[in-house]
Amino acid sequence: MGNVRITSGTLRGRRVATPAGQGTRPLLTRLRKSLADLLRPRLPGARVLDLFGGSGAVALELLSNGAREAVVVERDRAVAELVSRNARDLGMEGRLRVVADDVLRACRSLGRAGERFQVVLVMPPYHRGLQQAALEAVVEAGVADPDGVVVVQRHRREARAEHPGARLVRTRTYGNTAFDFYEIGGGDPS
Repeated sequence: MGNVRITSGTLRGRRVATPAGQGTRPLLTRLRKSLADLLRPRLPGARVLDLFGGSGAVALELLSNGAREAVVVERDRAVAELVSRNARDLGMEGRLRVVADDVLRACRSLGRAGERFQVVLVMPPYHRGLQQAALEAVVEAGVADPDGVVVVQRHRREARAEHPGARLVRTRTYGNTAFDFYEIGGGDPS
């Protein structure tokens, strides 16, 4: 097991444990910071849905920068327990909820429960086509707030995810990593 540090906000410098092995790949520190910087205007009071949550470091970074609460979906139960432990260790257990389930099933359940999020993060493993399936699930389940943003991470050589209910408004590329920003309703992407 390794760790990464929160790069900004109220938790800056605090450590987050990451899972051992190759099953997850923590987002590089500079990418987490760049993503937090891009999303910062949207974060005060926002609800964040972090799909393919891994260690929870990205959700914790956004909570550190003003998000009100986060739901992290992580299929691997041991990793989901690690996310809960990270939240507890950082005093965020009341603001971060972990759902140990498949992303597609979790989106349907959250949608049926009427949960809506201003920031939705889709950060699956590369080269498996999961970006497309997850974007479809987010839109069809209605979990993204109409004025919210959906951020899909992909390898820069992978095709962008598409859905008639999601409009691509911006792409930011950092080396081999691309972040595609979609709006579901009529909101401003910045």
